Amino acid sequence: MDVSSDRATEDALAELHRLALRTVARARHRARARIAAERTGGRSGREEGPPSPFVSDGAGQAPPSDVAVLPGLPSWVPAVLGVLRGSSTVLRPDIAPDGTVCDFTVVGANHFELSGVERGSFDFLGKRLSETRPGVRTSGLYDVYRAALEKGTPVSSGTVDYVDVVDGVLQRARLRGTVTVLPRLGLLLTNWEPAGEARLSHRVQEGGRMGWAEWDLISGRTRWSHGLRELLGLRAPPPEGVTLEDVHAAEGAARTVASARDVAADLFTVGRKVDPADLPGFVADMRALLRGVGVPDRELTVRVEGSRRRIRWVGHAQPEGAEVPESLLFAARNITGQEEQLRQALVEAERLRQEAATERRVSETFRKALVPPLEALTPPWISVSSAYVPSDSGVGGDWYKCRELPDGRVLLAMGDASGHGVQAASRAVQQRSALAGLAYTGGDAAQLLWALGEVVYNDYYGNLDTTATCVVGHLFPEARAFRWASAGHPAPILVRNGEPRLLEGEHGMMLGVLADADYTTNTAQLHPGDLLLLYTDGVVERRGSDLETGSAALLEAVRRWMAQGRLTETASERMVAQLLGPEAEDDATILAIQVS
Repeated sequence: MDVSSDRATEDALAELHRLALRTVARARHRARARIAAERTGGRSGREEGPPSPFVSDGAGQAPPSDVAVLPGLPSWVPAVLGVLRGSSTVLRPDIAPDGTVCDFTVVGANHFELSGVERGSFDFLGKRLSETRPGVRTSGLYDVYRAALEKGTPVSSGTVDYVDVVDGVLQRARLRGTVTVLPRLGLLLTNWEPAGEARLSHRVQEGGRMGWAEWDLISGRTRWSHGLRELLGLRAPPPEGVTLEDVHAAEGAARTVASARDVAADLFTVGRKVDPADLPGFVADMRALLRGVGVPDRELTVRVEGSRRRIRWVGHAQPEGAEVPESLLFAARNITGQEEQLRQALVEAERLRQEAATERRVSETFRKALVPPLEALTPPWISVSSAYVPSDSGVGGDWYKCRELPDGRVLLAMGDASGHGVQAASRAVQQRSALAGLAYTGGDAAQLLWALGEVVYNDYYGNLDTTATCVVGHLFPEARAFRWASAGHPAPILVRNGEPRLLEGEHGMMLGVLADADYTTNTAQLHPGDLLLLYTDGVVERRGSDLETGSAALLEAVRRWMAQGRLTETASERMVAQLLGPEAEDDATILAIQVS
């Protein structure tokens, strides 16, 4: 840091320090005024004078040395006060002429309660709480006492923000306690302990790289969580009785946030860690908090032990909406490395985008090879159309083949290689190409399926999942017959006179499951006006439904669009529009053969 920036930092922090001191003074003045008003108003209408002595069976026994009680209390009362771990008192309710409780008189206390009394127990016992502890009313403790009297049962309180002036010293504490009615005595036994700081455990703070702090403007204390100390590189405060000078002399260390009452130490130590570029914003946010305005979400860089840490923090002034805040709450999280993680995530996203673009190009190449445009066939009474809908994941294993053979037959085939994506498409290309060559051997549909099954079964690059379904058939133009064989593939549909039905025939094993599997050729006679549909399982498979349900839905869809008679569209296009929609869960292919 150069001299000019160092000077600017000190000037900005000094100005912030002056504002903080003014805010602390105003907060303390308001707290004193609030308690003084209660003390003045609490005496009106009350009868002054010492409390009456109690008569009991234990009056002659001396109380424990760390307990003070008025004469006349039962012997067990001092014994109970002596073992309680909190700040405990025994109170006698003072009843006003109208029968309501107007105050409480202290008749016993343990050493935790007496430790705040400057001159001794005589200055506390026998006095009313409105005199010795005026903050009891303003802080809500009085309401807990009265509730216990009304119910006659022990009452436990939530966290109480107790602010009081004790022997001229302004004190503040967050307490939790229980008030019990002592049976047959009409007295109250109170026990108050400091509330937990509601802090996150060290493990949670370290795992989340986070922490919190509270700056109490009335007491001047700043409570730092373990996590925030670690985050800002702050050492724990020195033990009681050890001064900052002792720490510096022993360690030769730089100034640390050690004194809970040293406002300047907290502000300057933290402020000097803030990066100069972020300091103006930090000062502006702190000024807003000291005016009672919350800071919703901020980021800044701090320098800790030679490294830079990026911090995201929020600030909150309490009470909400107060002209002068009484405390400031802070929560912070270390986000160092998130920017680098974000950069790496963007790089990875770009890599995946490029891979996806490459796969799309490859998929498109495969798609054109697997479902190419159909050429016109020589027999004038046959017209063929097709439609292909890829799945959400892109190209799959669907393929078809339609070709006139030298002997006059027309080869029709539809197949589906197992799997999804480019790997499935690669297998589909292999199977389609193999069938194209096998078709010229002159074999019938069953023989072609047997030979194709050997290719799939012995696929060198495959594995146990390398399987496929396929239907292969030949159209015989002169006989107007369709002779086909199936290897685990959905049965073709024949539509005659507008009524669709599944072609009956024997179905063999899927390709690639067994070597040397047998297949049977089935024959269907075609009539003028018939429509023959070959399709893959993506047309009939739906999540949550079986194949029979899907096949029934397909037949009903065919029946509907045949009844509509949209002859301007090809059969396959109508099928896609009304049954599949724009996309299918699995890739879906339809081959339609119209007999005129």
